[in-house]
Amino acid sequence: MRISIILLVGLSAIGLAAPASAKENARFTGPRIEVNTGYESTHYDDGIAATPNTLGGLRIGGAVGYDMPLGKMFTIGVEAGGGYSVSGRNDGQLATTSYRLTGGYDLDASVRLGARVAPNTLLYGKLGYARSEFRLRTTIGGTAGNSVSTFSDDQDGWRIGAGVEQAFGDHFYAKAEYRYTDYGSDVTRHQALVGLGYRF
Repeated sequence: MRISIILLVGLSAIGLAAPASAKENARFTGPRIEVNTGYESTHYDDGIAATPNTLGGLRIGGAVGYDMPLGKMFTIGVEAGGGYSVSGRNDGQLATTSYRLTGGYDLDASVRLGARVAPNTLLYGKLGYARSEFRLRTTIGGTAGNSVSTFSDDQDGWRIGAGVEQAFGDHFYAKAEYRYTDYGSDVTRHQALVGLGYRF
């Protein structure tokens, strides 16, 4: 009789715990949308300076994504994001030519794998593709006055990142994320972002 009662209580506890676990993991699954901002630093070698140059500044942007459960603890999903560099620039002078390099748009698409380490906390890593714009403005001085020219260049690269997501209730979440992008040709970018999102 005692064994039957223990089994009955145990089965009842498992039956109550399973929906709770599923509900907790559901906080990190489904479609979502977010806004984010933070600091980014791009390092590049222009072949002139003795050390690589740095282009740093504020980035604002957002992302949309969709995550699916992978058991009771893990999630897997996809994400597409975009942002814009709003304050970073690098000025330089070479003989009678001055130049200004600034960042432009920053787009990415990635796959994300997460692990729920607490009822409302998700740790995740991501891997994907990035396409970013850089703009160069040159001013050449001469006897007839200054000649100004501008052009932009798109750089493609791979991006990895890691972050933590904290759920507030069943829909809202906050996040902190670090990203590293390698564009090749001695051009790399570091980003430290915070975001606020809504999961549908």
